[in-house]
Amino acid sequence: MDGYEIVGPFESHRVIVGGRRVPFLEAHPVNGGKIGLILDGRFALDVPVADADRVIPFIADCIAVAMGYACHPHADEELRPNSPFRRSHDVALIYGQPDVSEDG
Repeated sequence: MDGYEIVGPFESHRVIVGGRRVPFLEAHPVNGGKIGLILDGRFALDVPVADADRVIPFIADCIAVAMGYACHPHADEELRPNSPFRRSHDVALIYGQPDVSEDG
């Protein structure tokens, strides 16, 4: 088949934390008392419902920080950009020694 495909339907839900939608995050109901979280349509994590109250706000704050804000705002807060003079951090590749045991 050439051209395009229409695949679906899919069931997804928006994620709201503190009265505000969390960008780049969708939720899907999963069997077994879990919630499937999809980040940016690429990364997935199944979280037990009992842990969702801790994990989802943490992910919301991570997304906000990655977008340049201090944290994910609540309904009555304004978005607060991070200070432009924050200390920068590199993402460094760390080489370690392999854990190899020699017999003999």
